[in-house]
This record gives sequence, structure tokens and C-alpha cells, in this order.
Amino acid sequence: MSFDIESIKRKMLVKYPFFGSVVANVNYKENKKISTAGTDGQTIYYNPDFLKKLKPDEQIFVFAHEVCHIAFDHIRRSEDKNPEVWNIATDGVINQFLIRDGLKLVEGGVNIAEAINYDAEQLYDKLLKEKSQSQSQNGQGNQQNSSSEQGEQGQGQSSSEDSQKQNENHSQGQGTSSSESDSSKEQNHDVGHDTHSMWKDAVKKQKEAESKDKKESQSAEQKTEEQKQQEERLQQEIAKISKMGEQSVFNKNLEEKKKELEALKQVLSKQAMGAGTSTDREQRIINDIGKSKPIIDWRYVLREAIQYDIDWSYKNAYVEDGVVNANLEEQPMPETEIVLDTSGSINELLLKNFLRECKNILQHSKVKVGCFDTEFYGFHEVRTEEDIENMIYEGGGGTDFNVAVRAFTRRVENKIIFTDGNAKMPDIPMDIIWIVFGGIKINSKGGKVIQINEEQLDRLYSFEQDISYKGKSR
Repeated sequence: MSFDIESIKRKMLVKYPFFGSVVANVNYKENKKISTAGTDGQTIYYNPDFLKKLKPDEQIFVFAHEVCHIAFDHIRRSEDKNPEVWNIATDGVINQFLIRDGLKLVEGGVNIAEAINYDAEQLYDKLLKEKSQSQSQNGQGNQQNSSSEQGEQGQGQSSSEDSQKQNENHSQGQGTSSSESDSSKEQNHDVGHDTHSMWKDAVKKQKEAESKDKKESQSAEQKTEEQKQQEERLQQEIAKISKMGEQSVFNKNLEEKKKELEALKQVLSKQAMGAGTSTDREQRIINDIGKSKPIIDWRYVLREAIQYDIDWSYKNAYVEDGVVNANLEEQPMPETEIVLDTSGSINELLLKNFLRECKNILQHSKVKVGCFDTEFYGFHEVRTEEDIENMIYEGGGGTDFNVAVRAFTRRVENKIIFTDGNAKMPDIPMDIIWIVFGGIKINSKGGKVIQINEEQLDRLYSFEQDISYKGKSR
């Protein structure tokens, strides 16, 4: 099993937009000195050999877990706490919410079912109380009484006590190199699939940084103004999230995704404005477009789409010492032209969904994007997701599909139209992929029509399996 850190980051942004600033702005670095993954509050470190053994949903779980430690400021909040109990409490809470959201718990991770009803501090207090009571009971009476008490506890132990003991034992044996094993046993740095071994030093550094004079700090760091602003925004976001608490944030994230889904369904069910003949040429800037899981597996749809733009080829190969040597040749990326329906029936939410798919297409192809209503407003070359974020989208009038189909360059490999289907279809036969959001059925002459219905949107927003489209030959 392999893994792609950029792909994992995109999936986390889709699933947890509430943590978007953290996902996008923290650093991700390989570190083979640790056995699994961990964070110091600024960087997420991971052992690639460990991740390659995991399934894709488990890989996302590991990184989402580390993002949560940063977003909820678990390292700073660990100060003056029992590290062993705090480690279990923080892992216990975030793991249950990740499981609830459909991610698969990595083997060995803390699994306390009731933790979903707690914030980290609340579970910490509960576990600490149970630990104190257990130690007090074990210290009373003689050895015979102690043995009988242990037997009684084994039968009546709560799920959190049981999980705590299980993870105390487990934390001494996993997630740590042999050179660190003694200190790990003493300080219980590691719980299951990640290490907390960096937390103590991170707290120390944070306190040192806070005590420094501001001028000394600025001169020593040598950071650009942009970097300072980025760090400041990130710290503000962390402060906001950690203040809200784990339960509130995870529930808010879920509520926002459900609201967006319902709003999109309402837009598609109304489709009220219909096709017209006017051209308003309204200019719109779409903020916070965000990302989404691909509605369509574009690898199957895009003609000649390839994942890499370099491939081994034996064309012009040469023989040296009796061995045939291949040349490493560049293979051109396919080109895709996308025409977006920006007529009056397309509101901002629907347009955002069009644009999120444009970002997904960009992973597999060179892309140009243009807008139309009763006019076509020209193509813009898109090289990065930021180009999509910064585009100005024109339209707002009626809908004329004849204008849209005539906009494409004749020789481009892939021609795609995003629309709600609310207009008369052209008589021109064209090899076009029509992506139609909503219930309006269209019949095109040639090409493919892919209808995005409510069932697919439900899957998209609940992050179930990918919706693949394996079309027939064109």
C-alpha cells in the first residue's frame, strides 16, 4: 500500500472544513525515527513505512487524529496534567468522533465508546478519578484482600477503566523505538497509533517563546511578514477551536455539512428561473469555494487521462554492455476545457459545487475554464486551485446551450459542461461530457450525460464510497 500526502490533505479538507486552516497551514514531514506519527503542535511527523501498511481510510484517520491534537491545542493544554491520563483522554475523545464520522480506527488506538459524550478535560477528570480510586483500593488491606479486590474490579469495571488499563499496558510497547523504550515506560508517551513523545519539549519551547522579549523573538525568527500573518491566523483559529471544545466542534462540522447538503437539494428541487434570452453579464467572485470528494471518478471519464506526466518508454532506447536502456520520456497531460453554466438559475452554492469538481479534474488534466449564459465569456487557463479561487465568474442571464457547445476548441481531448440542464438542447452532435445537477433529464446528440441526483449527493456529503462513472466508448 502506498500513500499520497497531498491526496490525504485534500480528503481531510473535504471531511473537516472546520479544521481547514490547520490542515492547510501545518507542516507535514517524514521522520523515520518515530514508529508511527506524531506532532509537536506545529508540524505533523510521520513514518512512511508505517503509513504504507495502512489502508487509505486508516491513513486519513492517522493524519486527522494529529490535526485534531493541533486544532484543539492538546499539547498546551497538557501542562500540569498527568501525561499518561491526558494522552488517553485526548486520544479517546477524538478517536470516537473520527469513528462516528466514518473513519476506521487504526489497530491499537484508544477506543472508549463513552468518550464521545465528553470533552478532553471532562474525560481526563473522570479517568484521573478512577485511577486515583483504583490506586487507593489497591493500597488498602493485606495481599489476600488485594487479590480478592482485583477479582471484583475485573467483573464490575467500567468501560473507561477497562480501556484505560488496556491502553496503559499497550502504551509501553507500541509507537516507540528501542532507544526510547525506558523513558516511554516511565512517561507513557505513546498510545496506539501515534506518539506523544514530543509534547513535553513542545510545552517547554512554547513557554520559552512566550517569555522572550518581542524584539529578540522577531530578530531570531527571521520570518517574513506573510509567514507571521499566516501563523497568527492559525493561532487564532486554534484558540477558537480549542475554546469551543471537542464535542461542539465535531458536531458543528457535521451540522454545517448537513446544512450545505440540504441547501443544495433545495436549489436543485426548485430550479425556478429557467432558460431565458437576456444577458446580464453580472460579475461574481466566489469566496470560500472549498473542496469536495469527487462525485465522479475522473480517471475513467477523461480521455487519455494519466496520473503521471512522465513514463518509461523504449522508444529510441539504446544498448550498453548488452543491456537495453530505456529513455525517460515526458508524456503530455491530457487537456480539458470546462464550460460552466453561470445563468440566472445557477446560484452561488451550485456554482461552488461545479468549481469543486473543477479542482478534482485539475488533478488529472490540464484545464481551461469558461462561463456562459446566452454568451460565452472566454476561457481562462487554470494551473492551480488558487486560479479557480481567484477567477471572476460572469453570467446571470438566460441559458443557451448552442453558445456553450460552440465555445470548445475542436481538437481538445475532453470537453465538459456543468449545468442544471435548464435549457433546450442543441441539435449539434458533439462529443461532450454533460454534468447535470438536479432532476432535469437531457438527451444529447453524442457524448455522455452524467446526472447528479440526491442519492449521489447524500453519498458525497456523508463521505461514503467514491461514485465512479465508467462510461461506454464514445
